[in-house]
Amino acid sequence: MNESRPILEKLQVAAIAIAVFVLPLLVWPGLTDYNYSKTIASLLLISFLLILWGIPAWRRPLWTIHVPWLLIPIAGLAISATLSAIQANNVLVVLQSSTLLIYYALFLWMISSVIRSQRDVRWILIALLASGTLAALYGVLQYFAILPGPPGSVHAGAVLSTMGNRNHLGGFLLYLFYPGMILFFQAKSPLLKSLTLGTLAFTLASMMLVNQLSVQLIFPLIAIALLVGLLIFRARRPLHANRWWLTAFAGIALVVFLCMLNFTQSSIQLPPDDNDSWLMSTWIDNSGNTRAQDWLIAAEMFEDHPITGVGLGHYKLNFIASKADFRATPRGEAFADYIPRAAQAHNEYIQLGAELGIVGLVMLFGSLATLAVSLWIRLKHSDENHRIALLLLTMGILAFLAHSLVSFPGHVVGSSLELVVFCGLALSLAYGASTSFTWKLSGWLGRGVHIGLIIIGLTVSAFALADARANWFMEQGIDQVQAGLFATAEESFQRSLSLDFAPRQTYYYLAIAQIQLGKLDEAQISLQRCMTRFVDEASLLNYANLLVNTGQSEQAFGPLELLLASEPRVEIQRRAAYLRALAISETGDPEAAIVLIEDLLLQSWASETAYIGLGSIYESLHRMDEARATYETGLQQIDGALDETRAAIETTLEPISTAKANELQIRINKLIYERATLLERLRALPDEASP
Repeated sequence: MNESRPILEKLQVAAIAIAVFVLPLLVWPGLTDYNYSKTIASLLLISFLLILWGIPAWRRPLWTIHVPWLLIPIAGLAISATLSAIQANNVLVVLQSSTLLIYYALFLWMISSVIRSQRDVRWILIALLASGTLAALYGVLQYFAILPGPPGSVHAGAVLSTMGNRNHLGGFLLYLFYPGMILFFQAKSPLLKSLTLGTLAFTLASMMLVNQLSVQLIFPLIAIALLVGLLIFRARRPLHANRWWLTAFAGIALVVFLCMLNFTQSSIQLPPDDNDSWLMSTWIDNSGNTRAQDWLIAAEMFEDHPITGVGLGHYKLNFIASKADFRATPRGEAFADYIPRAAQAHNEYIQLGAELGIVGLVMLFGSLATLAVSLWIRLKHSDENHRIALLLLTMGILAFLAHSLVSFPGHVVGSSLELVVFCGLALSLAYGASTSFTWKLSGWLGRGVHIGLIIIGLTVSAFALADARANWFMEQGIDQVQAGLFATAEESFQRSLSLDFAPRQTYYYLAIAQIQLGKLDEAQISLQRCMTRFVDEASLLNYANLLVNTGQSEQAFGPLELLLASEPRVEIQRRAAYLRALAISETGDPEAAIVLIEDLLLQSWASETAYIGLGSIYESLHRMDEARATYETGLQQIDGALDETRAAIETTLEPISTAKANELQIRINKLIYERATLLERLRALPDEASP
């Protein structure tokens, strides 16, 4: 019994280290994106770790759990997430997002309770630094085209690594750099110290290579914060003992930082005489206007639902409607540039305010305040060796929080993992028992808690695996739609929906397949469900198009007005305006519709379908000459478009992808169908126009 206890504790630490190593590197083929696959894997791994955590309840008379103060306001944050379902469009989305929040809170709790020594801390940080180094190496190889990145991309644009995005990789390495230095201070031999500092120099160079301005600015700011922290919380002994190492490394890090700024031609430049113009140009060059609109649109959501918010995970669901409201305000009119549907607000605090309202913001800032107080107390009452480690962990947390002002690391699994790990380590028993209390569970009370963890872990794992399978079927269905296999795609989407806990865009893709199969009633139901789960420009346009083409023009005005008010991209805007003109014609004002469609055609809008609609309106008014001229013009447009599309296939110098070939073939099939429609309309016209 006495021998089994340390073995179990070592097993728990090893399991955490393995999870920390695997998650940032994991790429799951067949799923939609890198972050989604990591989300599923994190739910499975945390479930296993929670089950492993509770085993001592069966082996000891007393199961003692370390509970940091931080968990109290985090529990309040989880409650506010649940309350946000009150005004949410889709309760299932809130439940899904809340589960992730709760699971990461449980992971933080487990780390803080299981990690008890500097050796434990060292193993966790070694795993995280090794994972980050491999991810950085992958990104560097993509940068220099030694390994492939996205087709047609070069240098920083080719960097996906295992994160799926160069900005995610840059953020991950930024947060890791300062806590990684704990391994240097814990290393005993010069070889290990050299290896650690060399690895950190490589991660710094890789971080700079992705050329992300926010990372390049935050890194030196955190260095300044570290110096301030060292002035407040003295740590003379470890600094003095390593003074020559640290001096050399500071020089190397500065050289790497400056050289990489020059190598990547960073946006950080010396300001000209007019500092305001420099700030503004830097802001604009780095998507500042887009971010500003994302934030102001989130503010619209907050103003509409200030108490409990629009619902956790609902920023992307409410974006189009709130964007339309924002564009109608004087502030919105000042922004002329187009922004697409945003999945995140690029500011975690603003987005959380929009999704959870005042209640959520109070809990968030209560959590941050509790964390700050806990770290301060621990720093004040720790010995100098622990103090330097706590300061470095604090810098990793600060880097994450600073980056959250202009990005969304809380929605990226790798970055969220780092925050949880750094907080868990800093509040663990490895640095004392202050700023926490103890929860002692004896007998069947402890076993009951563990049984609860088992039930939760198995249930969440079952849903996660089903969700991953649903995602795989959805991806399969999308490929089948692109290949023109609509009946097979419909079956794949239906199987996806049967497995998915909170399906979203699957309904949109299912509707596309059903429209191609002529199942218009079923497609309409699918699109109606999509409106509360996945709202973007394409889904609104297709929904309106279906309503107009099935004689439901009155119902089409709603989605069309919303789409046009949100100021979509030009092609979508013109198609929506055309559908609105058809709806106006069908509801009693064909003359106004003619003016609108002719105005669209004068804008050099290359849409052959518009000639069919315009000719039909002329026919309904018995203006046959104009109908004939419109149809003939449409035929000329179609013949030219067919020649152009066929030439794109035949004259290309490089092999085109299967997806592109399918896209061009679908375009040709559509043009042939429209050509046949126009010829049929022309044949049906009387030889001479009616008076």
